[in-house]
Amino acid sequence: MCARYRMVRNPNPTGEKKKQALHPRVVPYGTIRTNDLIEEAEARSGMSGADLKGALRVIADVMASRLDQGYNVELEELGFFSVSLSSRPVMDKKEIRSESIHFKNVNFRCGKYLKSKLKTMDLERMPEGKGVLPPFGERVRRLTEYLEKHHYITCGDYRELTGCSKYRALEDLKKLINEGKLEKNGYRSTRVYSLSSSVEG
Repeated sequence: MCARYRMVRNPNPTGEKKKQALHPRVVPYGTIRTNDLIEEAEARSGMSGADLKGALRVIADVMASRLDQGYNVELEELGFFSVSLSSRPVMDKKEIRSESIHFKNVNFRCGKYLKSKLKTMDLERMPEGKGVLPPFGERVRRLTEYLEKHHYITCGDYRELTGCSKYRALEDLKKLINEGKLEKNGYRSTRVYSLSSSVEG
């Protein structure tokens, strides 16, 4: 299977009407989650899925502990992880105390091995016709099929699955919640949607 891409143009950061140059952007087929990776790794390695999932959790816990202590972490086949911080803006370091500085995010820098595996990726341009929004019934069919396998979906995943804009995706999901077909869980950036218990039953 080839990765798909389309040529896109970003808005001019200066606000001027002059068009920016086109650049390629991957059009994802969807999101592969932990259970999908575990299942494939189990078939390749001969290790049990439970052992692989357990090992992944242990590594995540140890990484979190070391990052929390102020270390950077390198996973040789994947890359480098480091912590970024945030604080209110100040002009002098004496204006702020340690208590006012907080964790912001974990940064990732791809390692050589992973880069080398991706340098020869096959690419094909996505046909223009694929950008046509499928009808609502088809979008619901794709969503239901996805949730039967993955159990939950984010708004971003739904947009990738159906080609919807953010506004249309949120309207679709809201409509399905109101109809009792979906349930909403989580908050803001961590919000996920799943089939309601009445539909699953």
